[in-house]
Amino acid sequence: MASSNWQNWSGHVRATPTAILHPSDHAALSASLSESRGRVRVVGTGHSFTPLAATDQTLISLSGMDGTVLACDPPAATARLQAGASLNALSRDLQEHGLAFRNLGDIDAQTLAGATSTGTHGTGPEFPCLSAEMQEITLVTATGETVTASAENGADLLNAARIALGSLGIIVDATVSLQPAYSLHRRTFTRSLKDTLATAMDSWAQHRNFEFFCLPFCDHAFNIVHDATDAPDSGAKDNSDSNAVKQLKLLRGLLGWATPLRRAVLNRVARSQKPEDIIGPSWAMLANERNNPFNEMEYHLPVDQGLEALEEALSVIERERRDVFFPVECRMTGGDDAWLSPFQGGPRISVAVHAWHLDRFDWFFEHIEPIFRRRGGRPHWGKMHTLKADDLRQLYPDFERFTKLRRELDPAGRFLNPYLADLWGEPFDA
Repeated sequence: MASSNWQNWSGHVRATPTAILHPSDHAALSASLSESRGRVRVVGTGHSFTPLAATDQTLISLSGMDGTVLACDPPAATARLQAGASLNALSRDLQEHGLAFRNLGDIDAQTLAGATSTGTHGTGPEFPCLSAEMQEITLVTATGETVTASAENGADLLNAARIALGSLGIIVDATVSLQPAYSLHRRTFTRSLKDTLATAMDSWAQHRNFEFFCLPFCDHAFNIVHDATDAPDSGAKDNSDSNAVKQLKLLRGLLGWATPLRRAVLNRVARSQKPEDIIGPSWAMLANERNNPFNEMEYHLPVDQGLEALEEALSVIERERRDVFFPVECRMTGGDDAWLSPFQGGPRISVAVHAWHLDRFDWFFEHIEPIFRRRGGRPHWGKMHTLKADDLRQLYPDFERFTKLRRELDPAGRFLNPYLADLWGEPFDA
């Protein structure tokens, strides 16, 4: 197949693979690996901001794999799911079986494999990231062999593969813990940033899900809470994100250097926002449409450091980067025990900064990342950071166990690219 151009969602990561393969089923995927040589990377929907999928050799997409819910056990609240299907498609089909994911992240466009492999998460201290919900994983290795891992049979491989960035093998399906389909009462409202920060821990304790967005050069925050309910659905939620971001960009252009006036205007706009109060299916309430491409850095911080890190980041942005207009997002996620989970060992508060896709983002590394690292943060695996193997060894007690297993499963390094080689401390010859 002739080479093709590929880029991620934001357009920042670009590659020209020699071939992009779309195997139609498990057997075709195994054959494509066993009958080929050279480097291979697997790609989902391209929502990672790091070059995880970038390759100049073979890129494999699971978008051609049929099916979503492959097997279902409603009494046990589990299902075997096709890993190349999007979270949105899986949620819709699970609803037909009377089941739902226990939690979802900010968007649901990612594939199951892509979301779990990078530690994608929602918010709520009682809910771990999505990868922790996988009870059994089926992998196709670099030689085309199929391997299955579960807590009962291959616990080490399961805990390594839950978050592995596609370095151990290609996940083709997974049995996932779910719950009976449920509705959520979604409320959104603005509150002063001071009060939001003062009550954030109480909000996480009182609500099933809580998160907030705060704007640089604004004294208010946009709060979102979800609570389970048996009340009937009341309609679709507001998906005006695109217009809001465009307005913020316009204000940046008009008032970017007049920060007192910009703050006054943003405060007035924030106070005028109408609250939202709706009820609907869990997946439709939790996930949002994000139609304005951006680049992102997110770090997961110890609970006693997260809010202070957020305040420090906002202060630095307002002092150093008057061009920034995207909101800063804050969530909390429960802990788990996967070897490379950023939430290994207990819950963490996540703080995410964003830059419009055509804007510079070097300020992430110059001004924001040092704050997060100084406070013990671990980076989101699918979002921008500068850490390499020596840094990661200090953050992950099981890092060496993971890299040893990776070498055992892929001794030829077929699933490596230069970026991953730096992460795992491996040599890389093109």
